[in-house]
Amino acid sequence: MRPRRLLAAFAALTGLLVLAALLPGAPAVADRGSVSGSGGGSGLVAGDVDETAPATLPAMRLVRAPSYAGVRRYDRLLRVGTGTWRPAPTSVRYQWRRDGTPIPGAHKRRYRSTPADVGRRISVAVTAAAPGHRPRTTVVRIGRIAHAVPVRRTVTYSVRTRGAVPGGLRQFKRQAQATLDDARGWRARGVRFQRVRSGGTFTLWLVEARLVPSFSSVCSTQWSCRVGRNVIINLDRWRHASPAWNAAGRSLREYRHMVVNHETGHWIGFGHASCPAPGALAPVMMQQSKGRGGCRFNPWPTPAELRRR
Repeated sequence: MRPRRLLAAFAALTGLLVLAALLPGAPAVADRGSVSGSGGGSGLVAGDVDETAPATLPAMRLVRAPSYAGVRRYDRLLRVGTGTWRPAPTSVRYQWRRDGTPIPGAHKRRYRSTPADVGRRISVAVTAAAPGHRPRTTVVRIGRIAHAVPVRRTVTYSVRTRGAVPGGLRQFKRQAQATLDDARGWRARGVRFQRVRSGGTFTLWLVEARLVPSFSSVCSTQWSCRVGRNVIINLDRWRHASPAWNAAGRSLREYRHMVVNHETGHWIGFGHASCPAPGALAPVMMQQSKGRGGCRFNPWPTPAELRRR
């Protein structure tokens, strides 16, 4: 047979084979690259979720959504259930979220709210898995976290400077307000602090160190002070903290929290406090700029100070 006839016969035979494959009832041809073995387990152990389960596996079925228990306030414990799944999960994973963003290290059924959660929306993703099934995730929306104590009193304050205070005033305003708003501070007594352009219930000052005594003879160039309605922050202390604080390795930001809380505490009506016991948290009304007196440095009012009347 001539070559041209051989080619024609081969083409005809190939066409018949293709046509046969397309006819109803034609046997399926397996793609060797997609066949998976049937032996072996899923590889799941307690606490693990197999995120690589093939899409061909059936998904976990949620029968009853998880619910949560607890109070949506700062420093309160929140607990989430597992819900009901089919089949029963062999592992369940949790991821708590703040405004939709995962909270690092928050992977347990229980979660205690933090200062960073106040005013934010908290949720938790619950992922269930079982052998032979694809994992499935459901999100429990818990809601916005409130302060530990509702607002009982609103006070206003303005910010002023005295002397040479070059730059940094915007940062001072922002960080002072953050301290006064913080769930660990005097806000936990139910006091809300609102900054106004001028006037207000008290004035928060950032003052050049040499001019701090101009408010009163009881004030010194070395420390911050409170005189009447004036809460005075010494510029040197604001910029550099104090020798005792720095020697303990504490941060400048913590010192700023402490000094604003301390001097504002005087305005609220508290006097100086002493160390209650060696190793205890220092009261914020203790003169921690000068030392800790056996206590641990602490920038926030203690629970005892927050309860005082």
